[in-house]
Amino acid sequence: MATVVLVDDHDSQREIYELALSTAGFVVHEAASGERAIEMVHVLRPDVVVLDLAMPKLDGWEVCRRLKSDPETRGIPIVVVTAHIVPGVRESAEHAGCDAYLTKPCLPNELIATVRAHLKRAVA
Repeated sequence: MATVVLVDDHDSQREIYELALSTAGFVVHEAASGERAIEMVHVLRPDVVVLDLAMPKLDGWEVCRRLKSDPETRGIPIVVVTAHIVPGVRESAEHAGCDAYLTKPCLPNELIATVRAHLKRAVA
C-alpha cells in the first residue's frame, strides 16, 4: 500500500481527502502545518505528499521548496491542492517544485487519479 502525507491546516479539508484516499487503499498520515509536514516526510518517507499552499507560518510553497531541495526527499511527488486560482499561482507552485497542481474544490476522484498517476511515474 502506498503512503500519503496529507497537509492542510483546515480540519474539514483533511477529513474529506483522508477519507477518499484511505477508501481508495492509501495509508494516509495527516499534518496540520508545514513544519509538521516536513518532519513527517523525513520520518515516514511517503510515496506522495498532498499539500495545501495557504497555511500559517510555513506555507506550502516553502514546504515544497524545502522538500525538493533536500536530496533525501526531492524524489517524492508533491501534489498541490489549493484554493488559489489567481494568475501566476500555478507557475509559482511549479517553480517551487510541485509535480501536480489541483484547485479546490477538487473532487476526491480527481485527487485519487492524480496521486495514482504520480505513483506510476515514480515507479517507472
